[in-house]
Amino acid sequence: MTDADLLLSEFIDAWNGGRRPNVREYLKRTADDAARDDLADAIDAWLQVAPAPDYGADARAAIRAEPAVQHVFAAVDAEAGLWPHALPVLRTRARLSVAQLAAHLVPRLALHATDEERTADYLERLERGELEPTRVSRRLLQALGEVLGASPSTLADAGIFGRTLRPAAAGGALLRAEGNAGDHVEADLAVLACAAAEPVPPALDAVDRLFVGGRDA
Repeated sequence: MTDADLLLSEFIDAWNGGRRPNVREYLKRTADDAARDDLADAIDAWLQVAPAPDYGADARAAIRAEPAVQHVFAAVDAEAGLWPHALPVLRTRARLSVAQLAAHLVPRLALHATDEERTADYLERLERGELEPTRVSRRLLQALGEVLGASPSTLADAGIFGRTLRPAAAGGALLRAEGNAGDHVEADLAVLACAAAEPVPPALDAVDRLFVGGRDA
């Protein structure tokens, strides 16, 4: 039995015992790069079929208290999903400030050099969760992924994380008219008339379209 086999056996025993084994710690115990690669592949294969660990009450409480888990719980109710947590982490890992990230994005997106400041402003809003994730263009997600080392699909999924976990609104309540339906129609027409009287918002420029123009912008 090789060292990788022995370490894998220990890892599985620890996992099944609810001891939360650290993969990196096991990989550090290998003799060389080849053994490390073998062990990494074996652990990966095991985790894909591994049963849920038998965690005790203390272990479950410790997991719930971890910052990463707390961020996931918070994302369920956040309109921007995991972006307020994930984007700063990815940017920090890439060793970039917001301004530096904007400077990398501008040429990739064929923007003008004078657009860097507005791009940085939008990026800050993105990290604060102030922008609607589904309005961010695919071109921007692609460029962000290239600079930050994440796939565009992963970024998109992180932005809408939690929305599918929320209970849907009761459909019948949305379609039921209360009182006189004619009064509701009259009120709706009044709202539309007020909206029509509002000045037309300015057209989106190239930077706006990337951040709020929709996926196909």
